[in-house]
Amino acid sequence: MHTKTILAALVSAAAVQAAALPDAPVGEKAADCVASKKLADGIDKNIALQKMEQQAVGEVKKLLSADGQIDQAKFAEAKKVLVGYVNDGIKVREENQKAAQPGNPAIPGLATVANAQKSELQQAEGLKGTKADLAVVAQLEKEFAGGIEQNQKNKLAAMTGC
Repeated sequence: MHTKTILAALVSAAAVQAAALPDAPVGEKAADCVASKKLADGIDKNIALQKMEQQAVGEVKKLLSADGQIDQAKFAEAKKVLVGYVNDGIKVREENQKAAQPGNPAIPGLATVANAQKSELQQAEGLKGTKADLAVVAQLEKEFAGGIEQNQKNKLAAMTGC
């Protein structure tokens, strides 16, 4: 009789554990986490490019802030570098959006970054090499910092549930 009670308790415990299993098979969950990790790595690449954007806009600011005449050749080169980093960031973000699994919580944040990048590209391309550009540079500095912050949130969101 005591054996039947123990056996019944074990069967009951097994049923409770079976009911607590996730809906998705473990293999599917693992595959989703692998895809999420790949997305998080892509977001890290975008953050690295955003840091390069910050350095490049700092160089533009330095040239525009110099006393006397602005060296237009150096400005043109610095602007080219800045625009290049912004374009590279756009490409990486587009790859990240393609890599995002349907329903990944990072998707809305990636859309936010996409909209910001469009504006940043227009602003960077519109720099003319005059002191008046300093206002645009200040705006770009804020936007690049905000983009890094958004992508840090995107990375956390991408890994939700893993």
